[in-house]
Amino acid sequence: MIVGAGAAGLLHAMSYRAHGVAIAGVYDVDAGRARALAELVGARALAHLDDCVAERATFVSVTSPPSFHVSQAARFADGRRLVVVEKPVATTSEDLAILARLPGCYPVVQWRKGRAAVALRAAIARGELGPCPSVSIDLSLARDDAYFARGRSTLAGWGCGALLSIGIHAIDLAVHVLGERPVRVTGALGSGRGLEVETQAVTSLELASGALVSARISFDGGADDARFVVSGGGVTAELSGSEEDLTARPIAWRTGSARRLADLVALERSIAAPTAPPLVVPYLGDLVAQARLGGAEAIAAPTMADCFDAHLAILRVYEHARQERRHDGAPSCSLSA
Repeated sequence: MIVGAGAAGLLHAMSYRAHGVAIAGVYDVDAGRARALAELVGARALAHLDDCVAERATFVSVTSPPSFHVSQAARFADGRRLVVVEKPVATTSEDLAILARLPGCYPVVQWRKGRAAVALRAAIARGELGPCPSVSIDLSLARDDAYFARGRSTLAGWGCGALLSIGIHAIDLAVHVLGERPVRVTGALGSGRGLEVETQAVTSLELASGALVSARISFDGGADDARFVVSGGGVTAELSGSEEDLTARPIAWRTGSARRLADLVALERSIAAPTAPPLVVPYLGDLVAQARLGGAEAIAAPTMADCFDAHLAILRVYEHARQERRHDGAPSCSLSA
């Protein structure tokens, strides 16, 4: 079942089909768009969300605008279905807490799936980047007026801008590879286009060990350029390319020791993980395969709890921005909970 027939819905539908899963139905508030996707994947276009809930589908992908993710996921989370929720999984901390309690819900955080992500996490875990590495993220992306005209310009319609809509991929990856939770976050949001949602943002996270993550995200770039750099212990690991599934690309390792460099390259090459986009295809494939093997209890894919801290950190930046609009000089955000 596909709930939301935009670009993400199309990708989910094609991914399921690639793994032998038939699409029972497609729902979208735009009936014409629902019909078009349904015809493409051999499904029925459903006129109402209630019709989707009545279907006996094993998998439900919630690929609607982010502001609707939690309310729609709650309609399907009965403990029997697997509910796959596109990123960002929620647009408020209250909704995030609700989603975390729903049974059988799984986030789409496919940047974790690429070989580079697995290699970085393994290298950090064995101390190759020292006890307190830092992460620097720079996403300079191009989003024209047509992008925002498709319902992405308002908080009611979309619910978020650059930081949460796209930046969540990189922030989630940073928290994941470092293997610990954030304890403090600061940030700022801005828009040079007069929109309700931000087109640019900066944020900084401090993790429990003292490791730092800094990120800059902009929708005002001339092209889609992405960089994710981890430094520590005399080693720099860099991923660079476009936004599309950055972790499917090789890591550029730099260190002063030729032997150490060879060891890091060998570690990366030893890992059996995808090296080609789109990573959502193998990501959903794992859910399908594991569900076939033993039902929801056998699934080892990331859970809502696994991506909770990264989402909460970003949502604290939004809450802080709202406070600043009401009261100048609001304090920096902390993540004690």
